[in-house]
Amino acid sequence: MKRHALLPVLLLFLAVTLTPALAQHASCPVGGFSLTLPDTFSDRGTSSSDPDLCFFWKGNKLTIQGYASYLGEVAGSDLFEVLTGSETESGMVKVNGMQMLYAAGTDSGGAYVMYSWMDRGNNVTLYFYYKEGDSSARDWVGKIMRTISFDAGH
Repeated sequence: MKRHALLPVLLLFLAVTLTPALAQHASCPVGGFSLTLPDTFSDRGTSSSDPDLCFFWKGNKLTIQGYASYLGEVAGSDLFEVLTGSETESGMVKVNGMQMLYAAGTDSGGAYVMYSWMDRGNNVTLYFYYKEGDSSARDWVGKIMRTISFDAGH
């Protein structure tokens, strides 16, 4: 009888300890945002060959790349998105108070979810790449995006 009472506690313990926690802070100052990522992610740095790349992290199932392209203050907060035909979904979403363009699809990098917004004259675009058909990776995109915060200057 007592063994059965311990089973739910054991299952909860295993679920908590085997699931990667959202525990490390990652930021992109030029893009004006920060995220909380699982401990399994590592910072891949940025490359001088792509000066707009401001955020590059890789995990077990996801790669996250962030770009901040300065368009000038004249651009204001006008959002735009160039669709390539590889999208299966697109539209506008509001995430933690920020209006964004959203698209999902598959391109040469794999399956992706993309969010784009304006911050202080920068067009900021955040790409999440994962293996096509991996629904758990897509779930992590949502979990990570719910942690996004923006600098006060947006």
